[in-house]
Amino acid sequence: MAASDARVRLTPRLRVTTLLSVLALLIGVLGTQWLSGRTSEWAGPKHVVQAVHVAPAAAAYRERSRRTHAPPRVMGAQRPQASSDAAAATPPSPPELVPVSMPALSSRYADLQGHLDGSVVLTVRVDGDGRVLNAAVARSSGDAVLDAHARAVVAGWRFAVPPGYPQGFSGELPMRFGAANR
Repeated sequence: MAASDARVRLTPRLRVTTLLSVLALLIGVLGTQWLSGRTSEWAGPKHVVQAVHVAPAAAAYRERSRRTHAPPRVMGAQRPQASSDAAAATPPSPPELVPVSMPALSSRYADLQGHLDGSVVLTVRVDGDGRVLNAAVARSSGDAVLDAHARAVVAGWRFAVPPGYPQGFSGELPMRFGAANR
């Protein structure tokens, strides 16, 4: 076997491809080192914005709505007249606002800086499909920027519509915002 046969011959196309791959790798490594050096002193944002919703999960809401059936009747038993009058006099309680889709609102951190703590109660009106028609502040946090942020966040949400409310409904939605230190 001759020495020239043992040598691997690179075609011009393979040679160019190999050279470009090595060059791209070198640029990537050098670029990462440069960027790491530029951002090594940055600790990130000082606060993390968290919106906490206190309504039950949608699965629990659906489970609870399945269990709402009439109590069993005992044959031959008579119901007292006073309790049926009292039941007819009390209006049914409004359904709870249970979010099923809560896309995040892309707010700039700088816009919310200094407005990160507080509780807001919104009155939210939804249509039959669960889309928000209107969100108004029922109880303010005392911070107009946080109140406006809460309304903007809820505007993109969708809520579960219970059976019996094809036209939609309205209810109160408490929201708590807090800044957690890293």
